Amino acid sequence: MKHETNSMKEIEKARNSLKESGYSDSVIDNYLNPKNLGRMEHYDGYGHIKSTCGDSMWMWLRIRDRRITDIRFISDICVGAVSAGSALTEMVKGKDIREALAIGRDDILRELGGLPDAFVHCAELAEDTLKAALRDYLRFAREPWKRAYESEHPHSTN
Repeated sequence: MKHETNSMKEIEKARNSLKESGYSDSVIDNYLNPKNLGRMEHYDGYGHIKSTCGDSMWMWLRIRDRRITDIRFISDICVGAVSAGSALTEMVKGKDIREALAIGRDDILRELGGLPDAFVHCAELAEDTLKAALRDYLRFAREPWKRAYESEHPHSTN
């Protein structure tokens, strides 16, 4: 019981610190409780982007009938990147590929209630990583057997 109380106090302390740093409640929630975090096996599309600040994001998609049925991401521990990745993955679940491609940085920022200026690029990182994963999917959509001929598949979790 005492461990739970200490954990709750630590989470509340982190929440207050992030709030004082100018993060919205949505950013804080997506950072402390990220949705769709983790790798995916048996995916249809994969993207990896490294941002100009040095942060990276990896994204995996599962697509059926041109709809995103599942999506996972991992990122460096940056508040902006994790919260943007979490929000974006929730935004695109169930969307048609065209609808997902139309989601941009400003949509992610709106969903998050904004990010401090120094972290706005994190929304771009999430957008770019999604688009890279969609491009990967589209590259193999008509001829999925070609994926087996890639010389190296570093993003596979098998």
